[in-house]
Amino acid sequence: MRESSAGLSVAQIVSEAMELLEPWMKEGLEPLLQAVVDYARKMVGASFAALIILDPGDPSAIRYFKVSGWSLKPAEFPKGHGMYILSAKTGRSLRIESIARHPLSIGVPKNHPPVEALLSIPLKYRGRPIGCVFFGKAPNEGAFTQHDEEIMNGFASMCAIAISWIYQREDNRLNIVVEERRRIAEELHDSLSQTLFAVAREIDALERALPTAEEKDAVRARIERLRELAVQCQSELRAILFRLMNDEVQPSAAALNHLVQKFERLSGIAIHLATRGPFEHLSLPIRQAILKIVAESLTNVYRHANSPVALVHVFVDEEKVVVTVQDAGIGISDAALRFMSHPSGHFGLHSMARTVAEFKGELEVFRNEDGGTTVRCTLPTHPGPRS
Repeated sequence: MRESSAGLSVAQIVSEAMELLEPWMKEGLEPLLQAVVDYARKMVGASFAALIILDPGDPSAIRYFKVSGWSLKPAEFPKGHGMYILSAKTGRSLRIESIARHPLSIGVPKNHPPVEALLSIPLKYRGRPIGCVFFGKAPNEGAFTQHDEEIMNGFASMCAIAISWIYQREDNRLNIVVEERRRIAEELHDSLSQTLFAVAREIDALERALPTAEEKDAVRARIERLRELAVQCQSELRAILFRLMNDEVQPSAAALNHLVQKFERLSGIAIHLATRGPFEHLSLPIRQAILKIVAESLTNVYRHANSPVALVHVFVDEEKVVVTVQDAGIGISDAALRFMSHPSGHFGLHSMARTVAEFKGELEVFRNEDGGTTVRCTLPTHPGPRS
């Protein structure tokens, strides 16, 4: 990308930028968004730039927030009250020579770079705003021009199409995966669950048919063992069904609550769910990871802990997300802790460890002093590239 767009037509500049962005479309939505804001900042010679994508299910909430030319991490997502996000609400571009002197200015957020000139461009798809990209210049760096605004409006139109296409592609992929998992879960339930129930009934009938003579004690012991195995298989099957059916197309705070309720119905274990902080402002991959960690942890509680209750706590602040699942059961074994990081060991814990590692987070699993097990995962609120 040229550092200056002087001498080029709007069509030439937009065409060149889209050619440079095309490889990023294969990498997924978040890499594309970061590439968009990085290229756009250079196109208009801005000191800093940021891109906002609204949540399709709740346009008042921000789903993605990417910045460029900002040495410090943003302390938090924009609140949506200032001028930077105004074009996402109105669907119209905004160009201001001095934001501090504008009547709609409400001040500068904490740790924000100094801004004098502002250019904010809506991202629209089929006439509906899906977000915006905005640019700032520090004092004494000059103002944005009409040509800059025209370039960014053309660029934003093309980017909005690309972003919406990836949205649809990823949603379609996720829908296909979720539907296939549900189909498998239903087939398992319809076949194995019913078969195991029939096995248990046959065991009961066989036991009633046996004489009560002492020489039959060995046979009775085998029958009891078969009954235990049938019950264990049914429990394992319920755990597998829960894991297969817990993925949500749009992971949200409501989806997390639904997951916990579904687990309570399946397991009979009382769950206390506590959440704090702006869960909906987290990126989609982080929210998916949180639901996966909670589901995996609860599955382990059901299969191994022998606990009547469990606590699920999700805490979100400016820098990190802490997910804690604690039970009051028998406590994790030393063997499970030793093999946690090995694929051939404890699969559930290994899967969690791998998920946390992808986001460069931390995973702690330990026995509580007063009994039971605690799983604590710490993930960055604004993760860098995944491993």
